[in-house]
Amino acid sequence: MKKIPILTLFSVMCCAFGLAETGLCAGTEEKMKIILDTDIGNDIDDAWALALSLVHPRFELLGVTTDYGNTPARAKLACKILHQTKQTHVPVAVGRQTNDHNDYQFTWAEDFNTYRPIETPAAQFLLDTVKKYPKQVTVIAVGPLPNLGDVLKMGPEFEDNVKEIILMSGNVYGSAWRPNEPIPEYNVVCDIEAAQRVYGSKVKLTIVPLDSTTLVRLKEEERKRVQKYQSPLTWSLECLLRLWTSNPDAQMTLHDQLAMAEAAEPGRFFNKKADLPVYVDDEGYTRVDEKKGRPITVCLEPKRDEFMEFYLSHLTSQRLGMD
Repeated sequence: MKKIPILTLFSVMCCAFGLAETGLCAGTEEKMKIILDTDIGNDIDDAWALALSLVHPRFELLGVTTDYGNTPARAKLACKILHQTKQTHVPVAVGRQTNDHNDYQFTWAEDFNTYRPIETPAAQFLLDTVKKYPKQVTVIAVGPLPNLGDVLKMGPEFEDNVKEIILMSGNVYGSAWRPNEPIPEYNVVCDIEAAQRVYGSKVKLTIVPLDSTTLVRLKEEERKRVQKYQSPLTWSLECLLRLWTSNPDAQMTLHDQLAMAEAAEPGRFFNKKADLPVYVDDEGYTRVDEKKGRPITVCLEPKRDEFMEFYLSHLTSQRLGMD
């Protein structure tokens, strides 16, 4: 009897049980090397985005870099999540500190020192990693952009070696908050100079803007689905969610998670992806202009329910830290 290779058999089983479409069988694909650049600790979506970077089987998380504000405190949060989930092979690099502001979420890890960030600064780590894996690394940046701005200032090597940058960033046409009235988006306006450098670089760039993310919010029954799944990762996420808000009715907007999902499965969760000539003006607006902009892929019209099922199914099927 002819033996069937294990990976082939696994792929067949995925198709038979309908798992291929969920992405849960993506382990049969080549891994996607990623770095997550994050301002974890302010809004709650960063920690929940880090969770997806850990659980999606297509991702090979090469590192986490913390950016903007109190970057050492942010790094402690990332380190504790990695420790809780037994993922301490993933290095955390601290970005340039721009202030020493505190946040309620920081208290969750303020005394945590079991797993520490590496000594290499975030910008240097970004450069070293893309040089080690030329044209293989995708940087997913879900906060302001000082780290990417800094590494681009170091010379052309980062641009020459990084594969792609995917941003949760910008506001092109409007949002659920202000239809038909774009605003200077937070991740851009916090460091306009850095954003201009990133948007104006020659790197392949995709953005998931407020136009899409503000349409995707976590419902209470979806939160309870995560609560009911008992794991070190979901416990951590719930703890941080409770520190983020004292209002039991507060709903998370899944800004950063949507950018992570676009990286994992490009185009699947949007009805429209447009290549538009975008640039960042001096007030932090992301403008469409044929003369001033350069081609950037913009993700629009999210498939909210399909994305949520994809996202929640990954959070509630992983066993990180449980074995």
